Amino acid sequence: MPVYNASSFLREAIESVLSQTFADFEFIIINDGSTDNSLEVIKIFKDPRIQVIHNEKNLGIIKSRNIGLLTARGKYIANMDADDICLQSRFEKQMMYLNEHPDVAVLATKLVLIDTKGDEIGLWAEDNTCVTEEEILRTLPRINCIGQPTIIMRTDVVREIMYNKKFTYNEDWGLWLHILSLHKKIHKLPETLLKYRQHPSSTTVSANKLGVEKKVVTFKFRYLSYKIFHNKFLYTDKQVLSSFLKESLRYILKWLMPRIYGFGARLKSLEKLRYLKQFFTVSKQLKQFKKPVDHLYFFPFYHMGGAERVHASILEAANQPNSITFITSKSENSDFFNLFSKHTTLVEIDELTKLGFSERWLLKKIKGLVSSSENATAVGCNSMFFYQVVPHLSPKIKVVDLLHAFVHDYESGPEKWSLACVNRINARVVINQKTKADFIKLYKKNNIVSSNVSKIKFISNYVESQKPLPVKSESVLNVTYVGRGGEEKRVNLIAKLAKKVTSSHKNIKFHFVGNVKDAISPDLHKYCIFHNEVSDEKQLQTIYKETHILIIASTREGFPMVIMEAMMQGGVPVCTNVGGISEHVKNNVNGFLVDSLEEGAIIKEFEEKIYDLDANRSELSKLSESAYNYALTHFNKDIFFKSWFELLNNPLKQ
Repeated sequence: MPVYNASSFLREAIESVLSQTFADFEFIIINDGSTDNSLEVIKIFKDPRIQVIHNEKNLGIIKSRNIGLLTARGKYIANMDADDICLQSRFEKQMMYLNEHPDVAVLATKLVLIDTKGDEIGLWAEDNTCVTEEEILRTLPRINCIGQPTIIMRTDVVREIMYNKKFTYNEDWGLWLHILSLHKKIHKLPETLLKYRQHPSSTTVSANKLGVEKKVVTFKFRYLSYKIFHNKFLYTDKQVLSSFLKESLRYILKWLMPRIYGFGARLKSLEKLRYLKQFFTVSKQLKQFKKPVDHLYFFPFYHMGGAERVHASILEAANQPNSITFITSKSENSDFFNLFSKHTTLVEIDELTKLGFSERWLLKKIKGLVSSSENATAVGCNSMFFYQVVPHLSPKIKVVDLLHAFVHDYESGPEKWSLACVNRINARVVINQKTKADFIKLYKKNNIVSSNVSKIKFISNYVESQKPLPVKSESVLNVTYVGRGGEEKRVNLIAKLAKKVTSSHKNIKFHFVGNVKDAISPDLHKYCIFHNEVSDEKQLQTIYKETHILIIASTREGFPMVIMEAMMQGGVPVCTNVGGISEHVKNNVNGFLVDSLEEGAIIKEFEEKIYDLDANRSELSKLSESAYNYALTHFNKDIFFKSWFELLNNPLKQ
């Protein structure tokens, strides 16, 4: 573990190593000339396994890592950073695997990103999607997919190579590539065994300030130069060279011709016939529309979905027939088209926003729709185009946005799109207190004036009241997932759970509602009952009435409509503890929350809850009644409609 001025997180990092279930190791800590109190933190620990090496001056991460490699006496070397956290079973599981696979030179694990407080903030995309040997072999020459502090490597292999001082900020990637070029194997355990901390002073964040594309191209140039001039150009280095040539050309073109490059990329994705049809249709629609328009809405879709149901309800609550709703992305189906068009004029513009001149034409038309209005309102949710429109609107126009939840830190999302125009937004609606807290942190981080916090309004979503509480079957236990098959939903994990549970408990059935079949491994299909997308409301309510447990395994959420709908029919939610779910789902009161991060642990917790509830039907009935009563009290339609009507129709306070 190299340490340089890492006192803020060092104690937690050291404790996570010393508490490993595999205990037979030496712990080499290299204090690289720290000027803070890192050394004092290290001295707190009296564990005999710790060996501290002091660099009189700061030598840098590469030299410090090499000192560690040369000092280590073990057959294997595990890497660790001074601000990360190992899960307790990390060493044990990696050692077992390496002992069973003597041909593997380096063994990594998956990781989860955390912030300065230790809260999970997402996944590293390349790490999460590249797990098998084939995926690593295919991906690593293009982009790094191995987390440095997750690895254990064979000492005899890495000592022959060492970390290369020419590969500053990418010394680990250079080592992995060199190992691959020697026909050595790199494997990865498909489970999360390390929490990887991101903060402003971390090495990764500092390096990425240089620009990720430039950083990657520069590193590959240095790596290839070294391999070629030292006559070590071997095996996978051909793939590195191929990706370097492509990325260099791309980088140069983007640098020389950003407008042409951007136009070409948009043109390539353009559905030309749809574009022409939209242009003439939108021209006709806006020309015939009565001016001034009272309300403008900007929503991404009108296909079936929880967010889309909320957006349609907002249109109904506002009760403004002289309104236009711009649909800014292509909908997957037309299931909610009538639900939207009943209360507004729908205008689809997803193709028009792909080209600059038609986007500017749209902006001009939209300004004209409300230019003479004294009391118009513009509302947006999950639409980047909305935030491009906002700066062009008159100060007389009230601007309102809705955020269901923040995206992961590494993703682009509405909270980031809105930063440039946050002072122009008059009201920001959130559906849970977690999102409000996230806004406050975001404002503080970006030095946004605190007065914007008072603009944040809480309006809970609603579901239609259902009476009476349905009587559930005693002979079976129906566990139901309702939603999309997106990666963050982890439906394949639920399918794995279904296989494990139904193999021993034939009375427990797992139902999947939504377009999720493709997101589940084919070998797991036989353990799942697929209902596909259900657009008929009565059919959906029938499924909810027969549901004992609603299951959610997402990595992130706002507060899902499906929880509200299930609770209103007495379904007991069993969910991962993400987003605003814990604001409504209370352990042992009306449902259960799963706090584990690692997939195996999540499955185990789900399994235990399901078995307990199946065995104790009286307890299940109590939870069902509690969930139902909570839904009746908290997911109130009248409050939702009144709150949105007042927000969207009351005049803007000057």
